[in-house]
Amino acid sequence: MKGGHYILMGVPGAELDAKTAAIIREVQPAGFILFGRNIKAPAQLRKLIDDLRGEVMHVPVVTIDQEGGRVSRLKECGAEPPSAKQLRDKGDLRLIERHGALTGEILLLFGFNLNLAPVVDVSFDGDLDNSLKNRTWGLDAETVTQNAGAFNRTLREQGVLSCGKHFPGYSRAAVDPHHELPVVKRSRREL
Repeated sequence: MKGGHYILMGVPGAELDAKTAAIIREVQPAGFILFGRNIKAPAQLRKLIDDLRGEVMHVPVVTIDQEGGRVSRLKECGAEPPSAKQLRDKGDLRLIERHGALTGEILLLFGFNLNLAPVVDVSFDGDLDNSLKNRTWGLDAETVTQNAGAFNRTLREQGVLSCGKHFPGYSRAAVDPHHELPVVKRSRREL
């Protein structure tokens, strides 16, 4: 065993090239993570995922970040869905559940089986430039639990796994960790 079963592998483009296919056949990664660079059109995306699945000898994890709002990797395939903040501001749990169900249905159609969502941190300051703006499900833990839980449950009912992320306290970071190293000065209890 070469250790590939520990790897979620990215791929460089919108099509599976021969060099990447050879690496996949040798490494046999646990799965694949796709980004905006991999998505041009619906038929192209499905073909890419089918091609990736064809190179491994197991059922791979195929994942993406599809939250809604600005973190919508599938916007090349259709309209950008609403953000967590837009949905939470409506105050309609059934709308959040429908968003989760539709997200799951769409992901499954393309061949994804894991969504790297939802964000489960509490929104402390929507004006901080830390990449979480409009991505949180509430201003307190109870609301986040209710709203993110509804999204998560209905996503999973469609057959797509999920991953809670960006907690505890990331929304208090003053900088975007994609560009700088943030420091959140909070005690364990405050987090």
